[in-house]
Amino acid sequence: MKNILLFLFISAAPAAALDFDSPARGNAALAESLRPAPVLELTRLPLADLLAERLASSKRFVLDGTAFRAWVSFDAEWNAWFGIEAGEACPPDGSWREDALAAGVTYGYRGGTLSIRSEGGRILISDGKGGSLETSMAELFDLLYAGSSKVKFADLVEYAVARNSDPVSGAGGTVTLRVGSDGLYYYSLTPDVLVTGQPRWLLAINGVLYGLKYAPPDLVFVSKEIEMKTDLPAEKVFRP
Repeated sequence: MKNILLFLFISAAPAAALDFDSPARGNAALAESLRPAPVLELTRLPLADLLAERLASSKRFVLDGTAFRAWVSFDAEWNAWFGIEAGEACPPDGSWREDALAAGVTYGYRGGTLSIRSEGGRILISDGKGGSLETSMAELFDLLYAGSSKVKFADLVEYAVARNSDPVSGAGGTVTLRVGSDGLYYYSLTPDVLVTGQPRWLLAINGVLYGLKYAPPDLVFVSKEIEMKTDLPAEKVFRP
């Protein structure tokens, strides 16, 4: 279950600015409330490196003599999806929303069919030939966080940065993922189309906005001073 847990409080911003970090929304209202200030570049992460990390952070396993990988991805509404792919030539891939796994799903590959279902926080995978294993969305989040590049803002808030392919539309984007003081993962998704040529602000610390911009061949992290106090923006939380 995922809940919007944190909210952005901006004393001088218009009401419309308060939802700028919600799914599929931009920063226009907030931008209008800011005085002109230079946007400073903090660091760049090559998109090719981020994509390689994304593949490497998958869970790898073998069933029925076939290698598979499993991963977590996110749709436009920030819902978490379970994805799986066989390590064979031109493999099909399968993706299902996390909450769809309880009813059970199947994934067909060249050698047969996997049965997949969730139960008590576990994801059970069987090849129907006596082979089985289990994983969990919690494990897939752990692998994603551990295997992704990190960016730290103001030496206070650290995010793991990962590329994302929307399991519904295939649109590219970036997931920023942090560990809260409660030990839970908080994440947000930024589609590439929202940050091509202009930044999207992720959070503000001590009067400075921090965000990212899609500028192939890199993902660029930037900052900009503001004159208003802010806290963390709205995020979703993953509860295993």
